[in-house]
Amino acid sequence: MMMRVIKTILCQCVVLMVLVALTHAAGEKEAIPVIEVERPTYDFHQITQGEVIKHDFRVFNRGNAPLQIKNVKPG
Repeated sequence: MMMRVIKTILCQCVVLMVLVALTHAAGEKEAIPVIEVERPTYDFHQITQGEVIKHDFRVFNRGNAPLQIKNVKPG
């Protein structure tokens, strides 16, 4: 009878530790950058060859880690 009580208590402790670990892990969020572009496209309409054009795209980081833009290519 005493062994059964000890086994039951040990099983309950293990279940409790697993639940605590899962709850703690669920509360932690991975730090990731999230890019948001205010207007991701822009229509330059018709332009002549050699004409210099310019447009600024507003880029925001909505994540919780630094956003690194390492390579930009025109479309």
